[in-house]
Amino acid sequence: MQASKLTHGIAGLLLLAAFLMSVTVRADTVEVKFPSGLTGMADYRTGKPGFPAVLLLHGFLQTRNSPPMNRLADALADSGYPVLVPTLTLGISRRNKSLSCEAVHKHTLQDDVQEIDHWVNWLGSHGYKKIILIGHSSGSKDLVAYLSGAPNTRVARIILTSIVPIHVDAEQYRKARAEKPPAPGQAAPPLRRFTIAYCKNNYAATLPAYLSYADWTGDFIMGGLAKINVPADVVLGSKDQVLPPGWQAQLMQGRAPVHLIEGAGHFFESEYEFELSDRVIEILKR
Repeated sequence: MQASKLTHGIAGLLLLAAFLMSVTVRADTVEVKFPSGLTGMADYRTGKPGFPAVLLLHGFLQTRNSPPMNRLADALADSGYPVLVPTLTLGISRRNKSLSCEAVHKHTLQDDVQEIDHWVNWLGSHGYKKIILIGHSSGSKDLVAYLSGAPNTRVARIILTSIVPIHVDAEQYRKARAEKPPAPGQAAPPLRRFTIAYCKNNYAATLPAYLSYADWTGDFIMGGLAKINVPADVVLGSKDQVLPPGWQAQLMQGRAPVHLIEGAGHFFESEYEFELSDRVIEILKR
């Protein structure tokens, strides 16, 4: 009888421990008003004192709720890190849904960079003296664009997961780049349809908006990485089908160490989300 009670007691403790381990730090939703007049939103987890703050950025046209950054946010917060996960407005206040290719895209990469800077400054205003930036896919490229400019000096490290050159139609891009840009004061440029990333000739954008992203070829990314003055790491899945041929090899020739997660795809699905979390935390602890 006593042995049975002991067994049930141990089982109860194990269940309680499993429950406590599964409890994820609750995220608060915060809003900021950008100089553009748009309102941005982010999920914020406070973390433990003494830990550097981590800003996570989603991929192309996605939101803060998109994988793998949403799951990585939980893992980092559970490990004690303060975590901020913003959604880029892409021209829409309080955007909470992925933007379709057919939507109106007047937003530019420069707009994204300004919003990133605003969120980094927000973390600085909340007392964080060290800030880590982590991006996924196109979000990694946005962070490279930010850091290769005039970033906040509190940024201490960048981790680029699944970073990939923007895919465009080469002939369409060549013709667009050869066009004369509209002069200041001219009528707003008309919307046109482009091929970019996974949008196949249905990305409705102005020419300047399209080019701001389309310019970020592999060589452009490598040039941006060379300008970064903080430690940088790249994390890739060995089975990432989104990466163009030769891109992994090109990254390995750069100055940022490349960490390969065997078997993982572009989004680190299933069990690979845990391997991504472990690898990122390992990098952060160095």
